[in-house]
Amino acid sequence: MLKFSQKIEVAANVLIVVVAMLIVGVLIEKYFIAAPGQNQQARITPTVGKLVNLPGEEFTAREKTIVLALQTTCQFCNESVPFYKRLIEEVKGKNINIIAVFPQSVEEGSAHLSQLGMVGMEVKQAPVSVLETSGTPTLIITDQEGRVINYWVGKLTSDKEMEVIQEINSEGEK
Repeated sequence: MLKFSQKIEVAANVLIVVVAMLIVGVLIEKYFIAAPGQNQQARITPTVGKLVNLPGEEFTAREKTIVLALQTTCQFCNESVPFYKRLIEEVKGKNINIIAVFPQSVEEGSAHLSQLGMVGMEVKQAPVSVLETSGTPTLIITDQEGRVINYWVGKLTSDKEMEVIQEINSEGEK
C-alpha cells in the first residue's frame, strides 16, 4: 500500500511540473516571441495618392491642405502644439489651409485648441478612421484635389518637422 501511494505522489508531482511548464511556455510565446502583428492592434496609415474622404471639405479652394488628426486627450497631440503653432505661422499668406479633425465635437475641439493658444485653423468632427489612420496625432498634406501628398504619424522629431515645412513650401506634387 505504501508503494502505491508513493507512485501516486510521484505521478502527481510529474503532472504538476508538466502543467507548469506548459503554462510558462504559452506565456513566453504569447508575450515574448509572438509573431509580428499578433497581440498588437494593426496600425492603419493614409495612402499617398489616395483622396482624403473628409465630409463637407472642398480641397479645390487651396493649393494644399494640412489635415491634423487630433484628440483632446492625446498626450502627443498636446506635446506637438509648439510645432503646430509654427505651422500656422508658416502658412500665413500662402494658399494653404489647415484643418484640425477631432473625434470629439467641433465645440470641444475648438475649445481645446483655443485653450492651447492655437488659432487660425478650421475644426471638423470625424472619426480618425475617416482619414485612414488609427493614431493621433497624424498630419496629412493633400494637394488641390484632396489627394494625399505625404503624411506623418505621431509626435514628430525636429528632422520630421523640417520635412513637413519643406513639403508645404515645395512647389507641385511628389
